[in-house]
Amino acid sequence: MTSRDKSLTVRVEIELRVLPRFRVMDYLEQVGGVPTESLSVRGDGWHASIEALEPEAVGRARVPRDLLVIEGQEAAVARVASFMRRKVQQMRRGR
Repeated sequence: MTSRDKSLTVRVEIELRVLPRFRVMDYLEQVGGVPTESLSVRGDGWHASIEALEPEAVGRARVPRDLLVIEGQEAAVARVASFMRRKVQQMRRGR
C-alpha cells in the first residue's frame, strides 16, 4: 500500500444482535472474503472481524451482541458494509 492508499483507509462498525457468527462469516465470504482466522475475513482492499460485545439486558432476557468491524480502502469498505447491512436487515425480517 502506498502512503496515498493508507490515507483512504476507513473503518465501519455494525452492531449485530442475535445473529449467528457462522452466518455473518458466510455473508463475508459471499461478498468476496476469505477467512483468515476464526472470526476474521480478508477481501480485496478490506478486512473484517467480529468482536464480542456484552449482551444487552432486555427485561429478564439477555440479548447476544457482536460488533462487525470492516476496515480498508474506502470504496471496498463501502461495498462490503452496504452488502452486510442489507443481509442483516433481511435476517431481521426473517428472509
